Amino acid sequence: MPRLITLSRAARLVGVKRGALQKRIRQGELRTFEGELLLADLLQAYPQTEVEDTTMLERVEHIMENAVNKIVRPASDDQPDTDTLAARILALGQELARARQEGRRHADMVADIQQKLDELAPEAEQTQDRTFSKLKDWFTLALASTDTPADDSNILAREAFLRVMAAQVRILPSGHEFFIEGSDSILEAGLRGGLALGYGCSNGNCGKCKAKVVSGQVKKICPHDYVLSETEKGLGYILTCSNTAVTDVVLEAEEALGSRDIPQQEIDVRVRKIEQPDDRVIILHAKTPRTKRLRFLAGQYLSLKLEGLPAQDCSIASCPCDDMNLQFHIPVIPGNPFSEQLADVTRSNTVIRITGPGGDFTLNEDSPRSIVFIAVNAGFGPVKSLIEHAMALDIAENLYLYWITTPENNHYQGNLCRSWDDALDNFHYRPLEATDAHSVADLLAEIIAALDAVQELDFYVCAPAPLPGDIEALLAEGGVNAGHLRLEPVRENQAG
Repeated sequence: MPRLITLSRAARLVGVKRGALQKRIRQGELRTFEGELLLADLLQAYPQTEVEDTTMLERVEHIMENAVNKIVRPASDDQPDTDTLAARILALGQELARARQEGRRHADMVADIQQKLDELAPEAEQTQDRTFSKLKDWFTLALASTDTPADDSNILAREAFLRVMAAQVRILPSGHEFFIEGSDSILEAGLRGGLALGYGCSNGNCGKCKAKVVSGQVKKICPHDYVLSETEKGLGYILTCSNTAVTDVVLEAEEALGSRDIPQQEIDVRVRKIEQPDDRVIILHAKTPRTKRLRFLAGQYLSLKLEGLPAQDCSIASCPCDDMNLQFHIPVIPGNPFSEQLADVTRSNTVIRITGPGGDFTLNEDSPRSIVFIAVNAGFGPVKSLIEHAMALDIAENLYLYWITTPENNHYQGNLCRSWDDALDNFHYRPLEATDAHSVADLLAEIIAALDAVQELDFYVCAPAPLPGDIEALLAEGGVNAGHLRLEPVRENQAG
């Protein structure tokens, strides 16, 4: 009986990125059936020696745990509880029983066909029907080949283990998928997986994370004050912030598909830490209240208001997967009172009012193309947010980062970029320095020359004004498709 497996689970199973599987699908090496892969094709594309090599999977998990901001959770939550494990094992047992029953039906059917062919054989020989004889010989050989099936016991056992340790959630109508590790809530796991699920307070008060269970089993892990009506309960509605998945689950849930779907918010955040890696940039770490987290898309910006000063637009440099801990890379501009006052903030818990988010410098999550990020100076901030989001989604075949600095500026988080490059086989980082003799335009020409088929790549560029306009023209001359290019200026002036 052919066995199908989802693309996300197949990637985890063989320890590669989803983009690598998508590439093989486009090349015809793997077949898909309603979005799922044939396990036999997966075994052929990744021989057993490769399946047993978990190096890539471990490296991906390491970088996702250490390089991307995560919601910190207690060590006791690292594994599912015993009730959840028991329920998952029971579900696997029921699936095995159904598979065995179906296998027996198929075996009986094959036996009946063989018997019928044997009964017809004498007649075929009398009429010298060579076509029938060839058909019978083919069936006999095909039946014999099933007596020595491919050794897929290891991969099947590993798949069963993954299903026990992590439930998979599929969201309708988008079809997006993510896994729930340990006893995380559905909402927490979805945000960590890069999805822009709908929510408000995230602690069971507002009901904005309400979703409908289409199939699968969920479990309530914390109480909530929001009251679901009896009709809603009967239809299968739950709050994703208060429930986890026991088995694989399909949900109908709200997702933000673009910046227009993200509501405007006003929140008082507290400064956690101020870093100044050099004299040209300030890294601001701020924290939202637990009951009022910020919903935003990677690459967007906020208006920040310090007491006594006009508001300042600043791009978010952190990942939406950690919506409580925000990071901003703010250029230090002589004469700009915002950056000057921020540089003097030495005590934590200083309150900053944030308003937003705004901007459309966001990731095209439906694109199958590899991604090129180009950052100039502090333009690395929003680019960093996009990169971390792309890592969480695990959708692109390859990610390229070119970070250009102009005189007196530095690659102030170069170590972070190098750690991504070291940990991920599909991430490629190249720091570049512009000089009076080697301009940004010269470096862009080098970037275009180093890339294959630039018209088939997505480009995301953030640079100080007025560079974005010049960069757009230069990339167009180099063959970059205008529809695959998104530009963002570094937010460094006071908001009007």
